[in-house]
Amino acid sequence: MEDAPRKNELIEVNGVLFSYKDIFSVINDFYGRIQTDPILQAPFKSVEDWPEHIKNITHFWWVKFGGRAYMFSQYNPVPKHFFAGFNRDLLSRWLFIFHQTLNTHLTQEQVALWTLISTRMGEGLVIKNDHYKLMYESKNGSG
Repeated sequence: MEDAPRKNELIEVNGVLFSYKDIFSVINDFYGRIQTDPILQAPFKSVEDWPEHIKNITHFWWVKFGGRAYMFSQYNPVPKHFFAGFNRDLLSRWLFIFHQTLNTHLTQEQVALWTLISTRMGEGLVIKNDHYKLMYESKNGSG
């Protein structure tokens, strides 16, 4: 694959511009906060390589916002989150910290859009997680 985008490379999402640096800055700061959060640090203990995780999640958001893929990655978040104990309460905490981080780094227009996208994605993940839990428990005789 190609190299990561230049820091000032831009993508447009619904008329709102984001630079690669904007996305990286948010993700890097956010996961720094997660590592010290009394609630979220426990489910994130499975992350063994934080710089690699930050690279992967920056790529995820860059591509989600319409940027070109520059890494090989197949990310299936439902099982990862399920086995880390993901639930609606953890999502609420995650979104709270994520939205605080957005406000630290971005314009109000960028914050509003990314807040909406992350909230909707989180809700979708909760629904998929609940479905995965039912399937997992019926397959493994736990429910």
